[in-house]
Amino acid sequence: MRNIGFRIKNKRKLRGLTQELLAKKVGVTKAAVSRWETGKNTVASDKLSLLADILEVNADWLLTGDLFASQSEADSAVFWAPLCNEVCASAGNGEINCDYTDRELIPIPQRFIRYQNNRETIFCVLVKGDSMSPVLLDGSIIAVNSIVNDIRDGRMYLIKQGDLLRVKVLQRLPNKILLQSYNVKFKDEIYEDKDTDIQILGEVFWFSSLVPI
Repeated sequence: MRNIGFRIKNKRKLRGLTQELLAKKVGVTKAAVSRWETGKNTVASDKLSLLADILEVNADWLLTGDLFASQSEADSAVFWAPLCNEVCASAGNGEINCDYTDRELIPIPQRFIRYQNNRETIFCVLVKGDSMSPVLLDGSIIAVNSIVNDIRDGRMYLIKQGDLLRVKVLQRLPNKILLQSYNVKFKDEIYEDKDTDIQILGEVFWFSSLVPI
């Protein structure tokens, strides 16, 4: 099982920080950071929160590695969902599905989580393409619940089609499935049930987009 030292080192590198720079920000020596990362020393409790803020992660996750460690408090303002960093869902013609080994955490307001049946099946994915604009812009982040995979007409889903991940509005037709885009430039797609290799990975229930400048 990976320990806190691995998580510190991994996040430090993702942030482009050297041990020396991280040490300066936290207020410790470079040797102290090195000992944290090798597991020789533990992070003092008075440094943990600051360290987590600098690495832009949840302190409970940094300490335990449990993505859901801090979710037991009913009054928590946000739910921290894992982001599949190297998996891009296409809102265009399809983005190759890559394996991923590391996860960021994305804060989702609790009011959007309240009615989800199983929080442990929630994850986030980065969207590329413009077929779902103006709702989903290129670079949007979507939250998906993989336990919800029955088609409810007019809802948005993350699907796997062959080796591609796609985001589409789905509709069930007699012996067929209809894939729709919000962007009128993209035509509807209809597939026969017997011929399609579409796998529904979950329903999209939340998204976040950057405002174009």
